[in-house]
Amino acid sequence: MKRKYFEWFMLIFATIEPIATIPQIVEVWKGGGTEGVSLVTWLLYSLTSCIWLIYGITQRDKPLILSGILWVTSQGLVVAGLLV
Repeated sequence: MKRKYFEWFMLIFATIEPIATIPQIVEVWKGGGTEGVSLVTWLLYSLTSCIWLIYGITQRDKPLILSGILWVTSQGLVVAGLLV
């Protein structure tokens, strides 16, 4: 029973954590503030998130899958904003 509660906690955490990227997304897309934002860093973040997502899928780990999808999406938006 405790494992189920922990899994729900991790699902919530997996959803909340990528939300921290929203201010960066807004800044890159709306404010045009790309100075000091490293494309290489965000590409590496995206790459590692893809790897974690693949791992989550192979392990059938819902929190990792959810987190991976949200991270790849949010980081992809930052990368796309830097490239535009």
